[in-house]
Amino acid sequence: MFNLIVIHEPGPDNWRWARNQLRQLLGAEGKIVASYQSVMLYLVEGDPHQVADKLRESLRGGGTPIIRVIPVDHVVNPYLDEVVEVVKSMVVRIPQNESFRITLQGHLMVIDPEGRRKVMHSIDSIREIAKYVDRPVNLENPDWVVYVKVVKVLRGRRVAAVSLLKPTELINLRDLTQAEGSGEEVSG
Repeated sequence: MFNLIVIHEPGPDNWRWARNQLRQLLGAEGKIVASYQSVMLYLVEGDPHQVADKLRESLRGGGTPIIRVIPVDHVVNPYLDEVVEVVKSMVVRIPQNESFRITLQGHLMVIDPEGRRKVMHSIDSIREIAKYVDRPVNLENPDWVVYVKVVKVLRGRRVAAVSLLKPTELINLRDLTQAEGSGEEVSG
């Protein structure tokens, strides 16, 4: 399906510019799977975390419409129970003494007792996912981020992209550029 989310500035010119930059940096190693508004879903060869790091490093300090490059570990249907299952399998990678935060963008769903799909409130989804992460919570400066983003794929179908990230993997590329210009140190 896809294993990289690229968020760029809005507009068709920025989409073309971002697409061309990605083609230049990735060559045949990646392709656009779907695209809407300011989001490109990309499929890359190899470890998406390493590819995202390479892209962020290549794009830092230069002119680009690309705002974020986010690696994706799992793609599942946007149902709470499916997201919980992949989160359970991922959180074992968080050391016992390290903290986490959950970032949810979009809405997950559940099937109600009558068999109908019901859209969950974001905070309810986050609370339910957090029950399965036996680590300290730190909303301001976590060691890890459980990242869930509901995105559109072909024909408007929605899926949930789920990742376990270091906060620096979510950094806005503009923040990198501004910090370089000011001599500041950048942290997640």
